[in-house]
Amino acid sequence: MKKILAFCLCFLVSFSLFGCKEKQDPTMEIQKDVTMELLDVLKVTNETNNTVYYYFLANVSNDSKTEFSTESIVYEITDEANANIRSIDSYQNVNAQTIQPKESTFIYGYVGYPNNNQENMGIALLKKKLFLPFSSVKVREISDQNIRDSQEDTFTLYKDGSFQFDVDASNIQYCFEYGKSKVKGLKITYQNKTDQHLVVPFVTPKATLTGFDLNHQPDSKKLLEMSEEEIKKVDMKAKTITKVEGVSTGYECFYLPAKQTVECDIVFVFDHVVPDFHTSNSNAIVIDLNSASFGYSQSIQVQL
Repeated sequence: MKKILAFCLCFLVSFSLFGCKEKQDPTMEIQKDVTMELLDVLKVTNETNNTVYYYFLANVSNDSKTEFSTESIVYEITDEANANIRSIDSYQNVNAQTIQPKESTFIYGYVGYPNNNQENMGIALLKKKLFLPFSSVKVREISDQNIRDSQEDTFTLYKDGSFQFDVDASNIQYCFEYGKSKVKGLKITYQNKTDQHLVVPFVTPKATLTGFDLNHQPDSKKLLEMSEEEIKKVDMKAKTITKVEGVSTGYECFYLPAKQTVECDIVFVFDHVVPDFHTSNSNAIVIDLNSASFGYSQSIQVQL
């Protein structure tokens, strides 16, 4: 009986030491009456490329009586035990340069590393020597093995119990107006299924057009004023062929509030450039969907 009692006491002591370790508060004070709260962290593991990306979203609240400058928030996303690890990719943003009294703003972004089994990643405030570990919140996880690559016009790229995003390329159209080539109709929809803010592992769409720079054509001013029907009848000079990346508009989704769905209607604009309408080149305009963290890339050919 004594042996059994001793075993039970030993178990209780062990449990008190290891089983009841308190989780760190996701909120820390960065100066008097100014706090940073970690809202969401997403870990994307790419097994194919042996990389790991951390997406993060935090809220900075100013409960003081004076405005707070976010320029004083100098931080890195790093492993606390090994602060000298080098990133391979990163993006960081602060929504506001100053925070008025009783207001707040978001900081968000991502950082990518070679996957060396980092153990204690978090936000390190360099000037203040503070560290807010990602483990203070429940870290969501995605693997590149869960990403769905599809040749369909409409498909779900990724979904789980918290988050989903869909691609709809079924209504992509080309048009020429006001001297510009435009590609419209690509939609990427992001859905937050939870009751909290989520950071978004966004997909970056890019489009390229191979064709003619109208500024290098005879009667360029007249060409720029033509309608689409008129410009398609013009025989351009082949020696002025060019390749241009379009400017995308209508696309920016870095985080989502609770239960929110955002549909991004993406438009690509090419100033003073048109494809060759007199050849059967199916690669004249190509949209590429990319995600470095997922190791994902897919091309969509635009029909003229």
